Amino acid sequence: GFRELSENFNRMTSELSGIEMLRSDFIHNFSHEFKTPIMSISGFAKLMKKENTGEKEREEYLDIIIAECARLSELSSNILNLSRVDSISVLTETVQFNVSEQIRESILQLQQKWEAKKITFRIQMDDCLIIGNPDLLKQVWMNLIDNAIKFSFPEGEICIHAAETHNGFLFRIRDNGIGMSSLTQEKIFNRFYQGDPSHSVEGNGLGLPLVRRILELHRGTVRVGSQPGKGSIFSVTLPGSPVSVSQLTIQR
Repeated sequence: GFRELSENFNRMTSELSGIEMLRSDFIHNFSHEFKTPIMSISGFAKLMKKENTGEKEREEYLDIIIAECARLSELSSNILNLSRVDSISVLTETVQFNVSEQIRESILQLQQKWEAKKITFRIQMDDCLIIGNPDLLKQVWMNLIDNAIKFSFPEGEICIHAAETHNGFLFRIRDNGIGMSSLTQEKIFNRFYQGDPSHSVEGNGLGLPLVRRILELHRGTVRVGSQPGKGSIFSVTLPGSPVSVSQLTIQR
């Protein structure tokens, strides 16, 4: 009766205030993340205007400006992607597609980054067909592979495993890079959280929340295991009964 209504109302207001607090926190971090590269671009552009700036310094400043513009661009697209997936309640535009092929494409798209760090890939993947939204799931693989490259040491190794399981599909990516503490592992799926406050590794703390949200929409999961200095392992599961391409060929 009345007591139940009162309790529900109190629970609802406390939940709403929690969401509001998260929202103001999100806006604060969002503005900070935008301000930093803008201030950097502005500062180096002013330095370039000085008459006594040498050619070598100009080149350096231009490289920084270009890198900061790329950072702003990545931040903007991540925020747009996150707001887009936040507004989705029911997954649409799902098709059956070869997810392993999509993972291979993602690795190739990031080739410039891993070649620059002389990273070796060890890949063990079965060809698997799953039902899902290819555009959204592509962002999952791109973010996880990009992260593994980012946090790897030069000449490191990244291992990728993908296979069907008895109740769905499993993707696993392991790097032997800088790793993270247990506190960081608890918080990495929070928006704007960065385990490295010094910003020595690029990132805006939006990639992993995006990964988790996309997987939630697919009724999937993402988990992490890590040790500082020893690397990290991310495991993604997707439900359903994926059919391997080889099985399909036999059925035909």
